[in-house]
Amino acid sequence: MKNSISNRWAIALISIYLILPIVFTFLYSIFAEWNTVLPKGLTFKYYMQVLSSPIFLMALIRTLIMAVLPIFLCAIVILLAMYVVIVYLPKLDPIIQILCTIPYALQGVIIAISVLSLYADAPDPFSNRLLMLTGTYCILILPYMYQGIRNSLHAVNARGLLEAAQILGAGRFYSYFTVIVPNILSGITISALISAAIIFGDFVVVNIIGGNYYVTAQIFLYKSMFQSGQLTSAVSIVLFTVTLLLAAGVWIMQNKMEKQKEAKA
Repeated sequence: MKNSISNRWAIALISIYLILPIVFTFLYSIFAEWNTVLPKGLTFKYYMQVLSSPIFLMALIRTLIMAVLPIFLCAIVILLAMYVVIVYLPKLDPIIQILCTIPYALQGVIIAISVLSLYADAPDPFSNRLLMLTGTYCILILPYMYQGIRNSLHAVNARGLLEAAQILGAGRFYSYFTVIVPNILSGITISALISAAIIFGDFVVVNIIGGNYYVTAQIFLYKSMFQSGQLTSAVSIVLFTVTLLLAAGVWIMQNKMEKQKEAKA
């Protein structure tokens, strides 16, 4: 009983610690002045300024593209690679694991400068900033995507399921993408959300590679710091809300899919 109460208190304190900065950031963004103990001049003009700005809306769309495209490509490549490892070359699993965890040890600034120096003067499409950003983010999120997918495959005993499907007459490739992949969607979703959070929170890579060529929400946030503190806070809250809505949408979709599976079963 005492452990239960202490756990609740710990969760409550951690929640307050995490929520308070967001609350005060929001409060700061809706007041014109806060030079004393109490703020003055309730206003939502900074939110109207942000949401009515075509530059911000385009930057947000670019950020969403950069959050989806690398995750999708990385997931497809890892799923295909793990299929080959599970079916044909299981001895390569430790080697692939080492290779996929190397980006853990690499700083984003090192990868970004290396990619930019290598491809900046290259012919199209290699010098395209979107392509460079996509490739760089694929490298950065590779460990998180790989580890989540690999753990999920081991949790459902993918090799055993494939062997069972073969006994029943189904092809290995067909069984892999129609039986195993749907059963590890929760693991893929968690890995994708972690990767999306990393991409959304990144500034170094997008600033070095994209800069003024490919303005994202992070670049817009950085530039707003030189205009107004309240405007910066409003941009931060909008980005936090977008991220929260995306996570909630994925969670709701996943719950619906699980309920449909239970209903069919």
